Amino acid sequence: MIATTPSLINLLDAIEHLPSGGVLSFEDVTWREYEKLLEALGDGYHVRISYDSGRLEIMSPTDWHDYYKSLLGHLVGVLTEELNLGCVSFGSTTFRKEGKAKGTEPDDCFYITNVKSVIGNPGLDLDRDPPPDLAIEVDISHQSQSKFPIYAALGVPEIWRYRKGQMYFYRLSGQNYLEIQASDLFSFLTPQALAGFLDQDYIRDFNEVKREFRKWVQDNKLV
Repeated sequence: MIATTPSLINLLDAIEHLPSGGVLSFEDVTWREYEKLLEALGDGYHVRISYDSGRLEIMSPTDWHDYYKSLLGHLVGVLTEELNLGCVSFGSTTFRKEGKAKGTEPDDCFYITNVKSVIGNPGLDLDRDPPPDLAIEVDISHQSQSKFPIYAALGVPEIWRYRKGQMYFYRLSGQNYLEIQASDLFSFLTPQALAGFLDQDYIRDFNEVKREFRKWVQDNKLV
């Protein structure tokens, strides 16, 4: 649904009553209105909010959405541990740049290559710090590719997207993302291999999946 921007009070009420999987979109929203909304929501709100040059989009995740994003986060942890790489997750932190008029919240994100640049920092600031090395998006009720121009403006080099049992990897090239057949961060990992550990029919024990994935990584990682 696309509508004119309501008052902040009405917008907060709409977010409170937004059903699981629901999406709200508004045009001609100023940067100040976007910042005021984030400030009013405070910490720990359940929705995902994106801003792109006046367009505001609000999405309420489903239970399956959160299941997959959490499981993918655990698998990234296994990868980095097995490869002896540093790793810091900032979850759904709001990343924004006023000069680009863009902001978004990934389902999850990780500093891996640039992990040393954020360790010890009092907080993240994209005017000073690099963007996350990896952003993860889970598409259950909504397509996340509308957020790709935001990620490009922020400079996120790699995106993983899960949709309907399939994984897709993307690399930033200029101002666009190109689909790739293996991760730049983990060159032995293909989207198809990762998707094999994300069963779309039923909920699995995370520890069981992690054990299976760890064995796969040990057997397939490049020495």
